[in-house]
Amino acid sequence: MVALCWLTSEAEGVLFWTHLVSGYGVLALVIFRLAWGFLGNRHALFKGFVCGWTEVRDHAKGLMALTPPRHIGHNPLGGWMIMTLLTGLVLVVATGLFSADDGDAGPYAVLLSPKVADALSEIHEVLSSFLLALISVHVLGVVADSLLGRENLVKALWTGVKRVAANEPENDAEEPSVWRLIVALVLAAIGLAAVIWVAPV
Repeated sequence: MVALCWLTSEAEGVLFWTHLVSGYGVLALVIFRLAWGFLGNRHALFKGFVCGWTEVRDHAKGLMALTPPRHIGHNPLGGWMIMTLLTGLVLVVATGLFSADDGDAGPYAVLLSPKVADALSEIHEVLSSFLLALISVHVLGVVADSLLGRENLVKALWTGVKRVAANEPENDAEEPSVWRLIVALVLAAIGLAAVIWVAPV
């Protein structure tokens, strides 16, 4: 969805709506992930992977020594990267909703003066570029951690399953109940519907 937003970032006219709709899709995914940070299983919860400075520092030292400590869930650096990416996505979507440029405008741009809406459009573009840089760093981090840890993290991200060595303590997380998934999906739908419904255009 983010890739589609980027590919259509310079779209005009009818094609601009592809950018707008894909932006709404990103918003729905962000709301879902925020809800899942409180409703998901242990390794999906924010409190399960947002670590303090000591853990982040120790992991960074291990990474620089090419011997990062292993984590079943997100490692300390990865956890903070997730929070940074979510913050970046929220800012990109928010500025997009209020920006206007070359005749195309977000649904809330009419609430602002043309000058402010145009300025937000510039900020929107800068934030989008910064977000792409963050995504690139994150991908490189996943690759590096996969190579150093000799495990397929991409597969683990998709399946939610990660191998545990015989000498490691069990660290399985219980599957979240279906109702939690439903609640997160409903919250994402309500949040998206509210943004679209309240829009003055």
